[in-house]
Amino acid sequence: MTYFLLNLFLALVWMLINAGYNGLDFVIGFMVSFLALALSQPFGLDTSYFKRVKAAFVLFFYFLYEVIVSVARVVWDVITPTHLSEPDIVYVPLDAKSDLEITLLANMVSLTPGSLSLDVSEDKKFLIIHAMFAPDHTKVIEDIKSGLEKKLLEVTRD
Repeated sequence: MTYFLLNLFLALVWMLINAGYNGLDFVIGFMVSFLALALSQPFGLDTSYFKRVKAAFVLFFYFLYEVIVSVARVVWDVITPTHLSEPDIVYVPLDAKSDLEITLLANMVSLTPGSLSLDVSEDKKFLIIHAMFAPDHTKVIEDIKSGLEKKLLEVTRD
């Protein structure tokens, strides 16, 4: 948390020095200060901050890729005369334990076209999803667990 606050502070200092008070200057300042902090951290000091920031970027681009692929798949199914969709309800077992992790995963699933988070089981062990393309439940479960959930847990856990 200390590195994150220091990174934010240095990004704001960057904005003040450059007299640029917009989002782009903040992002540039954040990236420059992140690089400076990563290069100047004491050797042997193990911190999860740099791993988490990297994991967050990986998650963002993976999620963006998943959205683009899902949009193309749904659009193709809508514009072609034959429908390839096989909708079904899928119960995905969760490794995510905290409410934040479950909420983020459910929202990312819902934001991906062709899938919708319906509910979480009472014991918080299953995420109930409506999938537009679910001919094989194990493939849908594996895609979510090895993709979104795994990358999300790399961000939220040490």
